[in-house]
Amino acid sequence: MSMGRSIIDEIENLKKIIENAKKVPFSKYITVDRDEILGSLIRIEAMLPDEVKQAVNITKQKDMILQDAYDEKMRILKQAEEEFRKKVSESYIIEEAKKEKEEILKTAMEEGERIRKEALQYANEILAKVEGVLEKALTAIKESKEEIVNEIANRQNY
Repeated sequence: MSMGRSIIDEIENLKKIIENAKKVPFSKYITVDRDEILGSLIRIEAMLPDEVKQAVNITKQKDMILQDAYDEKMRILKQAEEEFRKKVSESYIIEEAKKEKEEILKTAMEEGERIRKEALQYANEILAKVEGVLEKALTAIKESKEEIVNEIANRQNY
């Protein structure tokens, strides 16, 4: 977030600005310092992307984990293929090499699938945590917004 101030602090600041604003005589309107309101909104806007950036970074991490799993799978498959070719070149163990190739390929496929599954589970856990953080932030923002709307409505009743 910001250096010492949070979104909630900025929303509280907006509420104080509205609460302390001068009423326009014979109307329901108030006068506020435009620059002060805009400054607070700009600071809120600058703070919000942190959660969004975190979600994007987690998605990138998930993609990197999946890519690493795929690369590892391909490395294992390449290694298995190289081992297979080496064994095939020795004519007296051709049959054994075929069996071993199948076993190595099977192991490589299982290992690749296991790594991919773990990567997806990890990514899902991280995204669930971020989702919780974002839901809490959104709830706090909605509550603060509702308080501001209520405060505006209360001021209109004066």
